[in-house]
Amino acid sequence: MAYCTQEDLAQAYGEDRLTGWSRLNPDTVDRAIINASAEIDGYLLSGGYDVPLAGCPANLKKYCIDIAAANLVVSAGVFAKDPGGEAVVEQAKIARRYLEKVAEGKFKIPGYTDAESAEPEKPSAGNIRVSSRSKLDLRGY
Repeated sequence: MAYCTQEDLAQAYGEDRLTGWSRLNPDTVDRAIINASAEIDGYLLSGGYDVPLAGCPANLKKYCIDIAAANLVVSAGVFAKDPGGEAVVEQAKIARRYLEKVAEGKFKIPGYTDAESAEPEKPSAGNIRVSSRSKLDLRGY
């Protein structure tokens, strides 16, 4: 299952850039999306999630867009010529760092309670839990 679509990429980065990165080949865009989704699934599997996830959390959609766009920029060879290319690749690095933390079990996918079942989390019925920390005394510094 793909975590984003060509339309998502076009909305995020613009149709003109997407066309240039793919060199007018929609199959190239599809391949970039499939590769980005497979990469995300690899991280999720390492984190103990069953893939593909039931539904697509918003952050995974964004990360899939970022990784797919970076793959297109690099494969098209326009990284140095496109002024925004470096920013696109940096966004993919941020996505991959988050996904590495998910794979290590340090971060959880929002909306999924248990990595084993990866079932969508159901909100509790009106219970609110509030906690506070003790005050930090900085006198003398």
